[in-house]
Amino acid sequence: MKYIILSIVFISAAYMSSCGGSGQNPRELIIDDLPFHRVNSTKAYSDLILKAIRTNRDKPILQEFELSGIEVDPERLNQLVGMYSSAIGGRDDWNFFDFAVLGQKPESQLGFNYAWLDQSDRLGIQIYIEVEEEEAGFRLRLIELRSRLDVLESMAFPGGQIEDYKKIDYDWSN
Repeated sequence: MKYIILSIVFISAAYMSSCGGSGQNPRELIIDDLPFHRVNSTKAYSDLILKAIRTNRDKPILQEFELSGIEVDPERLNQLVGMYSSAIGGRDDWNFFDFAVLGQKPESQLGFNYAWLDQSDRLGIQIYIEVEEEEAGFRLRLIELRSRLDVLESMAFPGGQIEDYKKIDYDWSN
């Protein structure tokens, strides 16, 4: 047991010293298909957060919050990411809307809205991801998971319980 702990400490120290200097990636968990350290825009960063939600990976999201200095409940985040991942990942009969791609992002808005309409063209799920650009890269500030479905809670990270509906000014019939 003593040797295992020493090995872990040694490997961690070697890894940290190899990352050295400013401008390096401060993330402990690096996932090839979620390259947060390589994105070049707030939109690309937000899309990676959405991808992590869609593919049920709460640990990278938790790490991004921690790098931003924001504390969230890891169990609650795990639970909600799992629920929303199942809801949006298992449905191919819902219409997906990325409002930045549709040109619906006001300049004053820091974040990005995503929505899913059910088969009856009713708003079912909304996700809002707020990102901030800093000198060292991009930082996650807020995720709002909103559901009009009875089985899914609406929750903000950080923040807690939120309303199920937030008005998005868009003509859904297009």
